[in-house]
Amino acid sequence: MVIRGVAASATVVAVAVALVAPVKVNRGTPLWPGSHLTREGRDAAVRHAFRFLSYFARAESNYQAYGSDLLSMFYNIAETSRDPQLSSAARAEGHRLAVNWRRIHPHVPHDAGAFEVADLVFGHDPAGRLGAPDERMAAELREAAARFTVFDFLLFDPEKEPPPSDIPKECEKCGHQNPRGSKVCERCNTKLEWRTRYDLYQDALIMTYTGDRAGITLGAPFGQVIKWLPVMRPYPPRQPKHNYEYYSGVYTATHVVYTNNDYSQYMLNPNCFAPEVAHLKATLQHAVTDHDAETMGEYLDSLRTFGIGFEDANIRKGFEFLLSIQNRDGSWGDVHDPDIYGRYHPTWTSVDGLRDYNWSKVAPCTLK
Repeated sequence: MVIRGVAASATVVAVAVALVAPVKVNRGTPLWPGSHLTREGRDAAVRHAFRFLSYFARAESNYQAYGSDLLSMFYNIAETSRDPQLSSAARAEGHRLAVNWRRIHPHVPHDAGAFEVADLVFGHDPAGRLGAPDERMAAELREAAARFTVFDFLLFDPEKEPPPSDIPKECEKCGHQNPRGSKVCERCNTKLEWRTRYDLYQDALIMTYTGDRAGITLGAPFGQVIKWLPVMRPYPPRQPKHNYEYYSGVYTATHVVYTNNDYSQYMLNPNCFAPEVAHLKATLQHAVTDHDAETMGEYLDSLRTFGIGFEDANIRKGFEFLLSIQNRDGSWGDVHDPDIYGRYHPTWTSVDGLRDYNWSKVAPCTLK
């Protein structure tokens, strides 16, 4: 095992904590002409939220449950933030978490299933990028991933077909993943529901993108999944009693963006993703109606990667919404939500929706 820089210095951590202390802003530069919102106020809100995320990630129960996701969060902020102090603070927090993640996960468990292996890859990649590489773990993960089939990871084979419509969800009663086409659980006879094609596609995008990035194939290469994008368009419209499928489509659109701009490291050509741009612009208002900070954050950072700024009414509307509903502790989301995912993830997406990025180039359009 090779781990460089076993811990961030006390000085760096102190600087990071000082950075995110609440800032009282009385005046400043309007975010757009005539706006009552200021850049200074926005920056203070982002830093207050970052403090919440930093303390959240330091609780062992939280990073035990969502360590791989939290590592990606800190790495993405560190790598893409235009604010050098925020970037530095995120890298220091991420490095600390990466070293801890290596301590918790020194090896691949011998009985690890496909999704546990995938989650370990999701943590392994940003941990290495945050200064805690482990070549032995990389070799173990490659060996473990090779034991599983594309169906184990993705539930379908993107080399041969697009996401199908007859994959059942895990059984609500016993948690069993039943074979394709099953209408009742083969273990407990409980009636099953179907996964949406968009849930399958979103998961496949994330799984294969991360595998390619880490150099560890998780079922298939990303190219085999993204080739089916034209088949997934247009995205499901919002309809009464069909919100689940609608939101599955929205999150698919945002993750098409993320997996093509390396999670906000690059801008994208809007002409290359015109259906995604049009769908996100046309439906952003629903996040306001649903009081949904989590999705609004994804709307904003996805649209802004196409060069859409404050000249657009959607962007202004999104900023006004998020900055009006931040919780006193710096978070977004329901403060009474017992699910810790509902505490940190809306805060992460809101931070990403509001902060400035250090984009310097546009990613090439590789889609046909």
